[in-house]
Amino acid sequence: MKSQRKPGSWPSPLTAEMLAQSGNDNMWSQVVGNDVWWDEMRPSEEGRTLVVSRQHGDLLKAPWNASTQVHEYGGLSWLGVVRDGKSLLYFVNKSDQRIYVTEVGGQPLPITPVVPENEIHRYAELINVGDEIWCVRETHVAGLVTRALVAVKENVIRVLDSSSQFYSHPRISQDATQLSWVCWEHPQMPWDGTEIKVANISNGALENVKVVAGGLEESCLGPEWGKDGQLFYISDHSGWWNLWSLDKSGKKKQITSDTSEWGFPLWWLGFRFIQVLEDGRILSSRGPVDARTLVIVDPATGKCVDIDSPLTNFEPSISAGNGKAYAFGGSATVTSELVEVDLGTLKATTVFSNASPIDAKFFSSPHEITATRADGRKVYAILHPANHPDFEPSEKTPLMVVVHGGPTAHSPATLSMKYSYFTTRGIAVVDVNYGGSTGYGREYRNLLRGTWGIVDREDVIAVVDSLIAEGSVDPKKILIRGGSAGGFTVLNVLVNSNHFAAGATYYGVADCAALATDTHDFESRYLDSMIGKYPEEAALYAERSPLTHADRLSSPLIIFQGLDDKVVPPAQSEAFRDVCVNKGIKHEYHAFEGEGHGFQKASSIITSMEAEMKFYGEVLGFTPELG
Repeated sequence: MKSQRKPGSWPSPLTAEMLAQSGNDNMWSQVVGNDVWWDEMRPSEEGRTLVVSRQHGDLLKAPWNASTQVHEYGGLSWLGVVRDGKSLLYFVNKSDQRIYVTEVGGQPLPITPVVPENEIHRYAELINVGDEIWCVRETHVAGLVTRALVAVKENVIRVLDSSSQFYSHPRISQDATQLSWVCWEHPQMPWDGTEIKVANISNGALENVKVVAGGLEESCLGPEWGKDGQLFYISDHSGWWNLWSLDKSGKKKQITSDTSEWGFPLWWLGFRFIQVLEDGRILSSRGPVDARTLVIVDPATGKCVDIDSPLTNFEPSISAGNGKAYAFGGSATVTSELVEVDLGTLKATTVFSNASPIDAKFFSSPHEITATRADGRKVYAILHPANHPDFEPSEKTPLMVVVHGGPTAHSPATLSMKYSYFTTRGIAVVDVNYGGSTGYGREYRNLLRGTWGIVDREDVIAVVDSLIAEGSVDPKKILIRGGSAGGFTVLNVLVNSNHFAAGATYYGVADCAALATDTHDFESRYLDSMIGKYPEEAALYAERSPLTHADRLSSPLIIFQGLDDKVVPPAQSEAFRDVCVNKGIKHEYHAFEGEGHGFQKASSIITSMEAEMKFYGEVLGFTPELG
């Protein structure tokens, strides 16, 4: 029988140190010869990203760090190549952003030149073409940011195409005569509108470049070549990201017609949405936010066969070879796991799993819920109930509302150690997929057009009101946290609502005009669609900014900021810190040297999580056991 105890004070087996040590992030895998490689970002090693081989273990010794900073968010930074019987690893090193190559067990050597001190050159999405590496390059010279597709060999770089502002997904055809890629221009974001281009390859140069799919209001992603010059890609032309094909004559065909997503927002470069198998079938992933599965597709008929797996949230980064396929996924009981699928039997087995630091009996049971706004529209959220095998609440539980970043992103219904840090202590967590989130089709994704700061705030309130009405949470103990764009919504909610006992913002946006004029190039025109053009709509920018209404802030606030953040500079957090100081509002401000937009070091994660929990305890009147 469970004992009753005040929520927030339940003794949890999950410490902040365990949380940080268990937080290895995984995204990409690749078949290399008869081996499979994948990457791991390890907070326990100061946030270092390394490439791991199934056969050889860690392929990069410290201090090497395979991490690109293209678009600031980065993406796929490495490539495995078998050449002359040797397995080679090409990777972008974080400290200097040069491309290096190493044999297994060897010493990395650079293949891109040193750049002048006043310039920055970055690379991502490497592919092997003959004896060259082709990739996306981003340069920062005299305040001007440009990108191009380039060919790299022995410290010599050739520009292949520089006609667009943004590039992703370069792919060479199976007969090596054509190259395809995705591109877009300001003010479009890649989920708004992109183009797929195809060019002929002649003596290593690109000729006869053509737009074959996409447009200003069509997001096309992830082209992959099949046999006979057929091109497969993802498009949201139907209102949902679905699978399409383009034959050599230029005829387009919609292969699938799902009302669930096959695509994913391009916050990072390097996604592989489609894997064309040797027998012509296609391997991909699809599904709603709470049940994204691997699927085999017959491109001729559109028939889909889901691959049986206990995982429910597969990453859109699939690799295949030697009759096997590989993908990372998660579920309500697994944070991240690399599975191997036998393409003959379609049976999935585990290659690698991020082991949970706590027993499964402490897991919450994340599941999707909906709330209905006053205007009748549904709002989606993922609820992680408080759970402990030995304790139950002696009173109604506090509720932690989480607002995801992006804002064009979503939160899945998977196990989260970060949320478990709260749920095992007696605090329920609800992660709101407000209007504008991905995973629910283009119409839902477009709900933030012109309304950022309104729709997201209203949707958060709708979810909170719904849970309060159900009677399961204490209306006087509602907390809210979010990072980046989620931090913007947190601040906006706090200055426009009295629902919340306290809030936490991680590198949150406080001043929309400052964000528009002092952020990185990738997102520099993002607000054009969500608020309006700047400075033409300067008054609207001021109206939507939490900082404008900071005089209405009354809730305690804890603020976390990386001092190396180029996406949301420290001045944004410092402005709200100063508001709290001037108004005498209970607050804390924690700044972290060496951290950017998203904390990667174990020490930063530990400090921030413990400080946040202590802060809530002081506000709500409980003493957390931190371990």
